[in-house]
Amino acid sequence: MNYEFLRNANVEVIADTDTKDREIASIVVNDKYEHRFDHGSRVSKSLKLMTPEDLGERLSGGAYFIVNDSLYDFRDGYYKGFAHDDETIAQLNGLLGIHGFDRLGSDIRVHENVTSGNYKLGREWSSNPVTIKAFKDGANFETALHYGWSPFIKTINSAFMITRLICTNGMRGLRNFMNNKIPLVNRWEEHLNIANIQIQNKVDAIVQRRFAEMAHERASVAELMTLANHVQERIRGNQNPDFLLQDEQLRNIHLIVNPRRHLSEVYQSHIFNKSPAAAQYPGHLTTLDAYNIATEIRSHSVESEKSTTRALDLIANDLVFEHKNIILPSSGKVTRKACAFSDPDAAFFGQMS
Repeated sequence: MNYEFLRNANVEVIADTDTKDREIASIVVNDKYEHRFDHGSRVSKSLKLMTPEDLGERLSGGAYFIVNDSLYDFRDGYYKGFAHDDETIAQLNGLLGIHGFDRLGSDIRVHENVTSGNYKLGREWSSNPVTIKAFKDGANFETALHYGWSPFIKTINSAFMITRLICTNGMRGLRNFMNNKIPLVNRWEEHLNIANIQIQNKVDAIVQRRFAEMAHERASVAELMTLANHVQERIRGNQNPDFLLQDEQLRNIHLIVNPRRHLSEVYQSHIFNKSPAAAQYPGHLTTLDAYNIATEIRSHSVESEKSTTRALDLIANDLVFEHKNIILPSSGKVTRKACAFSDPDAAFFGQMS
């Protein structure tokens, strides 16, 4: 990948509109590199407070990191923080590289504060096979550690990916114990290998214990409602042939996960109306089922504005690392639904691997 780090750049701002006729900021950096910001970005929103000329003056003098002629990340002219020198950036690129980014599958980006969604700075450093006894089938997982770098961050940061191999469902680990910050002092590769061993051992032990517990825990009504809402947000609802199969599969998931559909005769209606009590009531699926559904949605459907990959990662992480077990009501009316996601061969009614 080609890159260029521009310091003290000159920036011209043009007020423009997107395909939905919403105001956006379009910039030209050093009379060479063009970029159109999303309407929801802080740069585009700044046009409500200042003229394009004033915004251009604010952005000028800043630092801009360009990858393959696309703006990857930047800091404006008021930025007084850290930035690596050219020699260190070259070393980081040689050690960890710049790679294309695939939004689907098991690919992850360590740093989120980027402008371009097509690239990532960093790579997978190691991966370990893990067999989890809680799964009757599809018990083979892979835990992978990714390292990422940024021209604006002093440390090399890490993130974890847990992938179920039979269906390539993945979850990015977002908990602090997984995500180390390795200082760039000396012997970089040696320090990365040491951190890698420590994190891999800790994650493997926790994952084994938690998945065994999750097979017998109930997801709360609130957790299942949140998943159902994500499913609805990702259904395109149009005749685009590229999304017809995805929409059908998502509708199938919604039938499985929607607690209102399965528990309306068990709980009063207010429980399903985003009531705080929903978090205290057990749903019809286990925590393990809910985890499988969250990772299936994340890995095999396209994110939307209100249902991002990061949001589903947070849900999956909470189910694994933060879930509080719920005691079933003494009435015993809540039974576990036979869930396709307990059997990966039956997921999406056999239409998606």
